[in-house]
Amino acid sequence: MKSAIRHLKRNRGRTILTLLAVLIPVYFLVFMFGFVNSMLSDMFNTVTQIDTGHFQVRHVEKRGMGSSVPLMQDSESVLATLDGIDGVEWKTVRLDMPALASAGDRSQTVYVQGVIPEEIAPISNIGDRIVEGSYLTSGQNGAVIGEELADLLKVGVGDEIVLLGAHPETGVGALKVPVVGIYAAPLSQMGRTVIHTTLGTARLLARSPNAATAIVARVDGVRSVSDIGKIEAVTDQLGSQLPSELEVLDWRALAPQVAGYTALIDPAMIIVAVIFFGLGALVVLNTLYLSVMERTRELGLIISLGASRWRVIRMILTEASLIAVIGALYGALIGVALVWIVEAFGGIPLPGQFANFMKAVGVSPVIHMMIKWPQVVISAVSMVVIAIIAAWFPAYRASKLEPVEAMKYVE
Repeated sequence: MKSAIRHLKRNRGRTILTLLAVLIPVYFLVFMFGFVNSMLSDMFNTVTQIDTGHFQVRHVEKRGMGSSVPLMQDSESVLATLDGIDGVEWKTVRLDMPALASAGDRSQTVYVQGVIPEEIAPISNIGDRIVEGSYLTSGQNGAVIGEELADLLKVGVGDEIVLLGAHPETGVGALKVPVVGIYAAPLSQMGRTVIHTTLGTARLLARSPNAATAIVARVDGVRSVSDIGKIEAVTDQLGSQLPSELEVLDWRALAPQVAGYTALIDPAMIIVAVIFFGLGALVVLNTLYLSVMERTRELGLIISLGASRWRVIRMILTEASLIAVIGALYGALIGVALVWIVEAFGGIPLPGQFANFMKAVGVSPVIHMMIKWPQVVISAVSMVVIAIIAAWFPAYRASKLEPVEAMKYVE
């Protein structure tokens, strides 16, 4: 150990270079973990808080339904079953169906969502985006439409629109409803197509007094994508208690695009880690190999004085271990400190229109950093192990030196 420390001090420039080769990959990976964790959390919370919930109970898909979701006629029994499941923090009944909205000679295909107004806030922010009129109240016969649809149909608050719905199970239904509110949609497509009515109004349109397309629910204690185990525990328990004609779909099945993005993150992080750790390992190998070449005569003398081959290997690996541990430790500390500093200043605000868009769809317009200690430990330990493995070749090469030839070596 003393010999290793003495040699590291003697070649400070090379020691610092090797330290940086270990420190930078660890620091970069820890910082990237902080950024990616926040991004995954925002994606997960956006999709589960805006539309899907953590899971939904639906009727098993039937052939020939087109864009319509099969109807459930006994939602009360499903709600009673959910009441007996530990971990369900919130639930509501929803009826979604395609329809045609018209006023005068103008019409537009839309998607009607029948909701219970007092319960829908955890998975919809339309109530917070009202720019004219007001949001729905239970028992009210009315509709809340987007600004784009209001412009297209040339209607305002207080005007009536005709909804013409068609469902394969109930046939065609028509209903005249007043516009009670207009909301500002984050996306124009949503503003043109999504209409909120009360559940009772949607059931009249569907011509079925007990119809529902989904029971939407959220699980207690789920704050990010890393908590999906809690969702799986609840859905597994619920699935075993439901009749065969009903199924449980979690957020991954309901939003496969978002689930696909999150599934790509881990492989991407592994590729980044391999690249940076590989470059760090090459620097460690190169600097230690040059160190062995410079110390050929010294190592030959040590071997000639009776030092074992294994002792020479230990000496080189000790140097590598010291550099790796110190570099990984400081890299982890710098990465964590930077994450904490960013959070202490409230995150990184997004610029201009991008911030407005993110705010509109329910996502924070500020990039926050989230780091988990297992990720920090894994990053640091992985780099230490890789650095020591990279040091094995020059250490083995040093142990194979022939004393006589080594002492004759001239740089």
